[in-house]
Amino acid sequence: MSVILKSGAVIGMALLAGCGDLATTGVGPRVIGALFPSMAAPPVAVANAPDFNPEAIVADPGKYAIFTINALAVQAPGRIIQDNGAEQTFASQSGFTASYRDGLLIATRGLGDDLMASDTGQVRQVLAQGGGTAQRAVDFLDDFDRISTMRFDCEIVAQGQEVVDLGLRQPSLSKFEETCTSPKLVFTNIYWLDSTGDILQSRQFVSQTVAYLRVNRL
Repeated sequence: MSVILKSGAVIGMALLAGCGDLATTGVGPRVIGALFPSMAAPPVAVANAPDFNPEAIVADPGKYAIFTINALAVQAPGRIIQDNGAEQTFASQSGFTASYRDGLLIATRGLGDDLMASDTGQVRQVLAQGGGTAQRAVDFLDDFDRISTMRFDCEIVAQGQEVVDLGLRQPSLSKFEETCTSPKLVFTNIYWLDSTGDILQSRQFVSQTVAYLRVNRL
């Protein structure tokens, strides 16, 4: 999982819904295959929710993304519900929200052990420079539901080009790994950037029990 938890352990729980069949929707098989490549059939809610049906996704794929949390057995589409330019918030069909600033995860809500806030300004600058070192201040909830701030020293290293399957397209993207270290916790984020510097796919740390949230933009 590429995360070293110096205190606590990852707790898994199954949150997948039941399965259904969208074979009669025309564009359904292609979109559902993109959204759920490892599933024989999609959750029923994909067919029932207007915001997440295949026709809506194909009509405006830029508003959607695929979210995966291996520790919670979650794989679900998400839709932008707030867009302030550099900062966007997605609502997942599974019920949680994730907020990003310039593609970097800054907060989650609805996952139980959430990322309360993250200062990502230095990280974005170093990514734009092609690699280097940065510092982060990250807010988590402690065992008493109080906000606790951890400070991390991070190293960002370019990993070359990689063809990435985003579901509806397969671009060649620049891959970067960010390893962040504190006295209590070490984690490694991964980013895939296009030629303009936009993060189209990432795997970013949330918390010790949730571990990583992976997202790719359709």
